[in-house]
Amino acid sequence: MPRMTAMAAISISMVVGYASGCAAQTFPSDLPLAIVCYHEQKQSWVVGYLETVNADGSAVYGRGTLTANLGVERVVEPPRNRVAALDCYGKSLEQLRATGRLVELRPGQ
Repeated sequence: MPRMTAMAAISISMVVGYASGCAAQTFPSDLPLAIVCYHEQKQSWVVGYLETVNADGSAVYGRGTLTANLGVERVVEPPRNRVAALDCYGKSLEQLRATGRLVELRPGQ
């Protein structure tokens, strides 16, 4: 019967460990698929789509090179490197949801 080499054993344990870690993660159910904001200066609507969900539950929404961070407090954080031109900055998910400015994520539908 062939013996398993040490390298093969390490590789298998890494894959099993990684797969086990991935299975335990859950997606935050309160995150929308997209956030709809109004740009007053351009007189146009902008839609930021969910790009990244971080381990702490915060998220990044974006469109092209423009991104917005949604903190763990569920408030759209204003940008630190430019003027906050969109009206959704500083608003909570609850405020945006109440005004119909979210595109909800409906898994399984």
